[in-house]
Amino acid sequence: MKINANETPGLQFKRFALLGMSGLGKTFISRSLVKQDDWLHYSVDYEIGKILFKNKHRNFLDGFEVGNLTNLSDFLGKPGCPSMGGIPFSEYLTRQKLHRDAEIKATLNASSLVDNSPELSHFVCDTSGSICELVNPFDENDAILKSLSKNFLIICLEAPDSIYQILIDRFLAKPKPMYYEENFLHSLWQSFKNDTSNINDQINPDDFMIYGFKALIKRRKAIFDTISKNWGISLNVERLREVKTAADLIGAIEFAIRVKLRANNANKNS
Repeated sequence: MKINANETPGLQFKRFALLGMSGLGKTFISRSLVKQDDWLHYSVDYEIGKILFKNKHRNFLDGFEVGNLTNLSDFLGKPGCPSMGGIPFSEYLTRQKLHRDAEIKATLNASSLVDNSPELSHFVCDTSGSICELVNPFDENDAILKSLSKNFLIICLEAPDSIYQILIDRFLAKPKPMYYEENFLHSLWQSFKNDTSNINDQINPDDFMIYGFKALIKRRKAIFDTISKNWGISLNVERLREVKTAADLIGAIEFAIRVKLRANNANKNS
């Protein structure tokens, strides 16, 4: 990974792509930069909604804004028993595919903005928590990661287990729709039915979402760890509690870069 300012336009021009699980603070950090330091905030989740709701699903645009993205979750829905608020699994798959296509387009559009304005600076790309389901961090030619890394410094937010437990507890209290990689979703759906002896139209949607989330959070954490290792840097959310301004964030990034450089050098010498 290139992290020298002269080689990495993202660092040189203060263009950062924030990656990580939903709930770790990507949007909070992004909006703080906009409010306090007048940065450009590109919300991938918001752009996904604009793409999805442009024509057939325009009703979901009502009240949809960067500060209120719940309509995006409502669109995805939850598979299971209709009387419990569920939708047919086949319809759930259709919406998942639409979300995937929209997320790919919205994420790549962030880089297109920079390609069209190479001098664009002070730009934070607030990616969706499901970006890890779209990429292969082991592939040096992965289209999405390659596009982002060309124009942004990729920053993955990491957290101790206690924080992830908070995310789990929050989800248990209020399960919400999620995007899953298709093969992983099919596997989860089948294993849930086997474990509960339920058929599709008998499944409690919230029970499945909880079942899936526990597996999903472990899967996504591993993918984000690999992205930070191969494509960028990691920032601990506990350190980010101290971030109040863009200068604070840049200081935290520079510290993370020094940590990574030391680790890389240690590995080379071992």
